[in-house]
Amino acid sequence: MPIPLVEPLGKVRTKIVATLGPASRDPGTLRRLIEAGVDVFRLNFSHGTHEEHSALLRDVRRVAEECDRQIGVLQDLGGPKIRLGPILGDSVACAPGAEFQLVFDRKSDDPHELTCSYRELVNDLKPGDQVLFADGAVAMEVADVGPGLARLVVTLPGLLRSNQGVNLPGADLKIKALTNKDLSDLDWTRDNPVEFVGLSFVRSADDVLWLRSELRARNIDSLIVSKIEKPQAVANFDAILAATDAVMVARGDLGVEMDVARVPAIQKRIISACHAARVPVITATQMLASMETSSRPTRAEAGDVFNAVLDGTDAVMLSGETAIGAYPVESVSMMSRIAAEAEALLTSPSFSSSHPDPGPAAALYKLGWITETTEVVVEAAAMCCRRLKANLVVVATHSGKTAIALSKQRYDAPTLALTDGAPLARKMSLLWGVTPILVPELTDGNQSLAFALDWARTRGLISRGDRAVLVRGTIPGNPVHNAVLVQEVE
Repeated sequence: MPIPLVEPLGKVRTKIVATLGPASRDPGTLRRLIEAGVDVFRLNFSHGTHEEHSALLRDVRRVAEECDRQIGVLQDLGGPKIRLGPILGDSVACAPGAEFQLVFDRKSDDPHELTCSYRELVNDLKPGDQVLFADGAVAMEVADVGPGLARLVVTLPGLLRSNQGVNLPGADLKIKALTNKDLSDLDWTRDNPVEFVGLSFVRSADDVLWLRSELRARNIDSLIVSKIEKPQAVANFDAILAATDAVMVARGDLGVEMDVARVPAIQKRIISACHAARVPVITATQMLASMETSSRPTRAEAGDVFNAVLDGTDAVMLSGETAIGAYPVESVSMMSRIAAEAEALLTSPSFSSSHPDPGPAAALYKLGWITETTEVVVEAAAMCCRRLKANLVVVATHSGKTAIALSKQRYDAPTLALTDGAPLARKMSLLWGVTPILVPELTDGNQSLAFALDWARTRGLISRGDRAVLVRGTIPGNPVHNAVLVQEVE
């Protein structure tokens, strides 16, 4: 039996990010993915050429317009991923206690002489450091270091292959967060605007600020998604959170770099902190990994997605499932169904949420991110929504800040965010519970509400007798115009 597609627009609040690749790049599949519930498409710049990404971006924009959906695009920079160089015979067995050498340049055909893409790595290592290969499938310890080489001893046996990934948990690497390729990829972004830019290998707020300076130098107004995948990022998370626009819990490398048993707790803490700070957060990696080859996920995977939604994540992400998997559309449909079930529990009167009420965001007032007036208006709107059991919330916004604050209130009713700017509409595609609507211009409260009610009525989201709440943030030329209106649908 085929998996049914997602519930009607506005019924699933958790956003879905889908990675594009060979299995999903044709326009027909793009359309089916959007219809199944995708809100943001991810372009993985670790693979593909600029020409391929440009063509794919054009197709995404065209298909999204045909579907009348505001679909965001996340450009995920490759970052300084360290990989092994070529190995003679393409592989080598690693027996317990066997010795290997990591060198600048290979001087022999000995497969126990290894090189890697980051040539300076041998200078960053010190005795006792752990070196992991192939996502931790093989492990070695640095025995000693010398000029241009490091001697390694196998502690976890296995098979090494050419070009496999290298991880160094806890090592203080001098490698930079942005590579020359990343900077070249940002030149592409200047001519091909996207809504989000993902930063890999984040270790401190300085990495985020560096990317922001590179974006500004190119007049790029994309939002920054900081990927938390290093122990240093976890240790410095508060500062990173204050510097970034959004966060991704990248559990793949994080689970290799740190004790995998700690990752679920780290995930929960990050989501909770992002929720309190009004910063969108994406939970990523291996969420429905078995659906790369199976039309059904495992029960554990279903539970993983379900619990991420209960934790308060704004979005969940699919990687190989939609990029190279055999069931890309079915993966999105399944993720939508699981999210809908979790949201039904989340809004049940008998359920006690595990993440805290957002409460006042005093630190955000000081940063100028949001005004106290707007925050109070948003809290009042959420109270109206809950007490009056409103069926719809409408926000008219020029900056998106009011929509973000509303999203973090986690009330039951869907939120329609009206804006007259297409880039902002697509940026709001990542916000939990928010459906961005592009309008010719923002008008007064009554006209905005009438437009939203007509839009929702034609899509079966509201009917006669329902209540709708309208929230107006600050409007250019009238900075004190904050208001909450309630109307019964006729």
